[in-house]
Amino acid sequence: MIKVYYVKRTDLSYTVNYLEKGTINVLHEQKVVENQTFGTVIKSSDEEITIDGYNYDSADKETLTIGTGENVINLYYTKRTDLSYTVNYLEKGTTNVLHEQKVVGNQTYGTVIKSSDEEITIDGYDYDSADKETLTIGTGENVINLYYTKRTDLSYTVNYLEKGTTNVLHEQKVVGNQTYGTVIKSSDEEITIDGYDYDSADKETLTIGTGENIINIYYKEIIRTASI
Repeated sequence: MIKVYYVKRTDLSYTVNYLEKGTINVLHEQKVVENQTFGTVIKSSDEEITIDGYNYDSADKETLTIGTGENVINLYYTKRTDLSYTVNYLEKGTTNVLHEQKVVGNQTYGTVIKSSDEEITIDGYDYDSADKETLTIGTGENVINLYYTKRTDLSYTVNYLEKGTTNVLHEQKVVGNQTYGTVIKSSDEEITIDGYDYDSADKETLTIGTGENIINIYYKEIIRTASI
């Protein structure tokens, strides 16, 4: 009797593919493991890796038994949907925050956000620019900075009135091209009106806003006593 002995082959290999579920996207270089023994059982769960921006989802098989043919495990991943981005509303050239920041959650990895969609109206300011045209959601800090400048198309009006009456003593003064937030001193708006003395103003200062900007300055008639 002749006995012939065989040993299992140990020159086999297996391959692991890391794929995005439902697409043809390859997320990571495939892993090839050499020097495998025929009949060895490989658990797919042992081949899971961390891929930035993705969560592990499933495998095409729970285990792989090494054979002499093609030995492949496909692992599937899905994009993370628990990310967020922040929008800051800032005055250009300063450290001033003009509006509470906006934080948007439940964002999917790789989503593209257009900065222009995040613009808002801020009283007294015009939108100027953004630090980026688009933001692609990643796993780090996702921030859009929007910059605004003060409006310079505002105006204020000065009324010259007789105190205690409705008499207008002088044509009102209208000053244009004013910047939002500028402080006007009423004392700087006093003028000389023949027959009257300056008395008071309805405010010491006026801060230019987007509404009605008015200073009322009051005068009293000079009472001249007849000489005897």
